[in-house]
Amino acid sequence: MGRHPGRILLIDPAPGLLAAAVELGLEVWSLSNLDSDDRLAASTDATRGTDRDVARGFMVETARVNGIEHILYFGDRPALHHAVEDALVSLSPRRAAALYALQDPAAMRRTLNQAGISVVNAVRVSSLGVARAWLENLRHPVVVKTGPAAGIDVIRNSHALEAWVAGGPSLPCVIEEFLEGPRIAVDTFTHAGMHHVLGMAGPLRAGGPCVHPVEPTEAAAAAARATVRALLDLSGLESGRVRTHVVFTPRGPCIASAQVSPVPGPMARLRAAATGQDPGAEVLSLLAGRNDPAVS
Repeated sequence: MGRHPGRILLIDPAPGLLAAAVELGLEVWSLSNLDSDDRLAASTDATRGTDRDVARGFMVETARVNGIEHILYFGDRPALHHAVEDALVSLSPRRAAALYALQDPAAMRRTLNQAGISVVNAVRVSSLGVARAWLENLRHPVVVKTGPAAGIDVIRNSHALEAWVAGGPSLPCVIEEFLEGPRIAVDTFTHAGMHHVLGMAGPLRAGGPCVHPVEPTEAAAAAARATVRALLDLSGLESGRVRTHVVFTPRGPCIASAQVSPVPGPMARLRAAATGQDPGAEVLSLLAGRNDPAVS
């Protein structure tokens, strides 16, 4: 069965969100209580994959049988966000390539640098000895990223370097320059290859939580939006939600990292409180063709 853009599957939706989807004229399916016994959220390393597979299986089967294109979860359980992403990849294997380009630190930096967009000095290293040599000779602070899980360490001095080495870091890793400047997060929703900006929030501490919501100047916001859209275009992303962390450096906005299917967290809640806008409702409006924010 083919997939229909007006058919959506909501995972553990709040009653208001489910009602809003129906009112917008979307064909809605919902799955609830996938982790009612907290297995997904609190499972051990040995069982987590199995529990995610169970949740993914429910989602994939429901979507395939009913020709559903979009699976959406707006809650705050990380395990369910991962299960939704697993299901979307199962339904569209091409999505995996876009996720790799966005979330693998080396792939993302290579994609941007080759395009001449948000250029950042970076090197991928496979051994601890080589990593240490680079870190000893680069000007501090410097950033180390380990794998698609987006583990990020900021090495600020020789003591931090010794602590990082002693911690037995996972390899390979990407070593890149530390981006100086205010940091914001840009939330987007991509539908049929069009990148809709849901909102921005910041400033952020490097690798830390949101401090308070802020509205950048229009010129800065436009530059950040253009940079984020360029990343999403280059990655080949055709659908889904992404949170991109952008740093306003003296040479312009640079992308620090990107996260697919982001957990709302304090940033989203603060932005919603400040603006009165519900990101979930915005996404539903976009799918129903009722909203027209700036798009690429």
